[in-house]
Amino acid sequence: MRHLMLTASAIVGLAGAAHAQDTAQQSTSGQDTQQGSADVNSSGQAGASSSPANEIVVTGYRQSIEASLNQKRNANAFVDVITAEDVGKFPDKNVADALQRVPGVTITRSGGEGQNVSIRGLSSDLTLTELNGNFLASATNGDPSRSFNYLMLPANLIASVEVFKSPEARLDEGGVGGVIIAHTRKPFDLDPWSGSVRVEGTYADVTKKVEPDVSGLLSWHNQDKTVGLLVGATYQVRTNRSLSSNTESWHWWSDSQTGQPATDINGNTYANDSAISYWGSGETTQDGTHYSGYWAPQSVDESIIEQKRKRLGIQATLQLRPTDNLTLTANYFRFQVNSDYVNRAIKVPEWGYGSGGKLFEGAQFDPSGTIMTGATFQVPPEGTGCRQVTDPTTDYPCTMETPAIQDTYTLQKTVSNTYDLHLDWTHDRLDVKAVVGKTEAKGGPSFTFFVQAKPRLVTGPGPAGNVNGNSLSQWTFTNQSVAMQFSPDLQDNLMNGISQVDLGSTGSGYTNSTVGQRYAQIDITRHFDGFIDSIQVGGKWRDSYINRETGEFDWYSDAANTLRYQDTPGAAVTSPDFFLSQPVGNIAGGFTTNIFPGFNMDNYLAYLNQTYNGPVRVPHPQDLYNIDEKIWAGYAQLNYHSSTVRGNLGVRVVNTKESGVSTDVIYYENDYCTNGPGGPFDPNVPVGADGNCLVLPQSQLEVRVYSPHQESKQYTNILPSFNIAWNISDRLLARGEVSKVMSRPGFGDLAGNRNLTFNSDAFVFDRGQFGALPGWFGGGGNFDLKPFLAWQYDIGLEWYFHRGSVLGATLFRKDVSDFIVPIVQDLPTVVDGQTVTVQQYSTSANGSSAVSEGVELYAQHTLDFGLGAQVNFTYNHTSVADVSLNGQKIGSSPLVGSAKTQLNASVFYEHGPVLLRASYNRRGSVVEGLQSGLNIYQDPYSQVDLNASYDIFKNMQLTASVINLTKSEQREHLGNDTDLRFISNSYSGRRFYVGLSYKF
Repeated sequence: MRHLMLTASAIVGLAGAAHAQDTAQQSTSGQDTQQGSADVNSSGQAGASSSPANEIVVTGYRQSIEASLNQKRNANAFVDVITAEDVGKFPDKNVADALQRVPGVTITRSGGEGQNVSIRGLSSDLTLTELNGNFLASATNGDPSRSFNYLMLPANLIASVEVFKSPEARLDEGGVGGVIIAHTRKPFDLDPWSGSVRVEGTYADVTKKVEPDVSGLLSWHNQDKTVGLLVGATYQVRTNRSLSSNTESWHWWSDSQTGQPATDINGNTYANDSAISYWGSGETTQDGTHYSGYWAPQSVDESIIEQKRKRLGIQATLQLRPTDNLTLTANYFRFQVNSDYVNRAIKVPEWGYGSGGKLFEGAQFDPSGTIMTGATFQVPPEGTGCRQVTDPTTDYPCTMETPAIQDTYTLQKTVSNTYDLHLDWTHDRLDVKAVVGKTEAKGGPSFTFFVQAKPRLVTGPGPAGNVNGNSLSQWTFTNQSVAMQFSPDLQDNLMNGISQVDLGSTGSGYTNSTVGQRYAQIDITRHFDGFIDSIQVGGKWRDSYINRETGEFDWYSDAANTLRYQDTPGAAVTSPDFFLSQPVGNIAGGFTTNIFPGFNMDNYLAYLNQTYNGPVRVPHPQDLYNIDEKIWAGYAQLNYHSSTVRGNLGVRVVNTKESGVSTDVIYYENDYCTNGPGGPFDPNVPVGADGNCLVLPQSQLEVRVYSPHQESKQYTNILPSFNIAWNISDRLLARGEVSKVMSRPGFGDLAGNRNLTFNSDAFVFDRGQFGALPGWFGGGGNFDLKPFLAWQYDIGLEWYFHRGSVLGATLFRKDVSDFIVPIVQDLPTVVDGQTVTVQQYSTSANGSSAVSEGVELYAQHTLDFGLGAQVNFTYNHTSVADVSLNGQKIGSSPLVGSAKTQLNASVFYEHGPVLLRASYNRRGSVVEGLQSGLNIYQDPYSQVDLNASYDIFKNMQLTASVINLTKSEQREHLGNDTDLRFISNSYSGRRFYVGLSYKF
């Protein structure tokens, strides 16, 4: 499919170039537009396009891409545009999916849908997305983020999207990668009583369900266009099912850090050895074979996320024109996503080795011998090895603790409301535009519950008191994925009651965020005759606020609600109906396993509700997180044009003040089990009816310390910009730009709060068999992060050789300072006045200066009989820069989010009532943050999508699509020397759409 599409694209391009030598038709000249983009009328055609009588009149998809190309050509800056074919007909199912067709744009997906957008290889947090020129608040998973969640934006309400790769002073700052502005429709732009209705069904191979998607839009205005109203809505139900495998926390397992330091597969040691996470020892198998000096993960997991996503989008727009030169536009947008889900996971963690390697049977390694690629854990025959007992009244034979069966149940909703009022006033040569508005998003998991069980039954000493429900656990990295194998009778044993809940790995909580912004803006434009076309000045005020609330839900076994069920004797006892009666099936990708058991979360939660008091909502009011960000910006921009040259020159000055309060939360895990006669390290602890130790009350086993702190900082940035476009001839256009851009640290880093846990030796003695390790663990923000700054330079050449056709190239460079890198590594930090080492500390750090440079190549052409193609390729090279935290170098990294290559190719045929389109998208490896001193990399990813439509009659259309025809999977690995340090693999399915749309 890939080669077919590329070959067809090349044929169309060459044919178009040859045809251009003979044709006398002229494409629209960029001289006709003085500022920004060309005007687009209600039909979607560029207002500057006037076709001779003998030209072919185009409609539908071809019309939309020609209108987009006209806007690109007429723009003063480096801009790409996507235009809807018609009312309610965006070219892709999702705005992010459509944006990935733009040169230099990559996306990340959630459940197979585009969620976040990156431009020219930079992180999605460095892309500023706006709705009608203003910030649109969104809150994903309860965590505030600057990166816009495109899952919330219904494509049918969008008229066009502009992608600014070079800034203008009049545009909001905040996008080092670029600025994306989505424009909605207005009633004065459409015919009165016009609109559309669409009904669609979707089916996915991972869910085997057919689900609805309906939308509609209605627009009206009176004959004099003094009042108009537009309403639109979309409602969608979709089950997303992602099949994933992943590893947790890669370490270098070695008996001696100095005698056997960490190496790559070529035997080279690391310059940043202090950033490598060392496990502290190797491992020995049952037969005495000892392994030391290799990379291995702390846990290997497989998971299935089943999410019920309900999406609602509403737009209401009122336009008034009280006088000929004054227009008022009021908008209301509501975007709501309900995304309840169950995450089912089976895990083989490091504690599956058994104490002293009692269950560890053997391992597989890569050819270099430095990466463990598989491991087998086996219960020895009864009466041998660790199943041998001397005294059945006191000895405890070993049990297989894996797979750990861990399920998470989450109820989640995000609602974004936006209100704004726009004023447009013109008088002679003066234009005044003003807007006031507010956007606010609330959401996150309102209820999350997780529970873990072990497939064994421990009720006392001797073999009869230590029964295994699983005797084999095996994992292998295969083809950048995971294959697991367990005992064939695992499911039957669960149904026979051979299991216990690990109460220490069971809990609940909620995290709800509010992200909002109030804003006001004024823009004044004075037009002139001559070389200076216009001068623009303006200012903008933004007041952002972020609030996060956390807490937990508890079930209690006493009337006073003081004893949690996890601390109650006998609470670990399971019942067969706590689990699914059959293993999870329909595993269409992502991993393989012979058995995938899971909890029946409805039954288990019903049991808790009937047996205990709860769930009781327990807020954490001491955990404060309230951040404010106030921004004042002003700009001046001069727009110029002559017969052949046009562009703009401007400067934007912006002051940012951030302040607020956040809270360090420190958990001291002091103990777990009621002590035996000999104290906290006596193994003879009292046990309950379920065979587990008697758990101490929470007030004795854990102490929580809340430490709030105030923070504030302020900085001012001066951001000049210069754009120039030169019409070398009627067909040939050259562009150039130089500018300074900035992006602020993410909302999650505006506060320096930390979440830390200290595991005492007594706690680890009791919980070591379940993976507890001694010392400090956790993560936090980094309030000292500096804003991301860059000087950028672009130069491009565009040849418009035929109507609706282009061949172009752009060279780009960004000189970056203070870029931001997420890290996970052992890190010294100060806690309560003492310096301690926090293991696998997760935070963000600033990198030093770096360079991102590359080239974009693109082409578009349609033959007269309807066959056309769009092709673009981006190459991006980023330098490696030092990364520092607290003034100390901790490693080096390329720019996070950068992808070296990206290729998009779309071939379409449109003739009469038929449209057929095939799209191929491939992006190269993407750099991510640091883990254990090494970068994580997303593997190259490619996908083919198919779209088709047929006009049944004039205003009725049948549509069909296949998304991810190639059943592609998303993979990650650790380090740049090999892809064998497996991080993750995810498959979200191949999805099919069939629908009807009606325009009136």
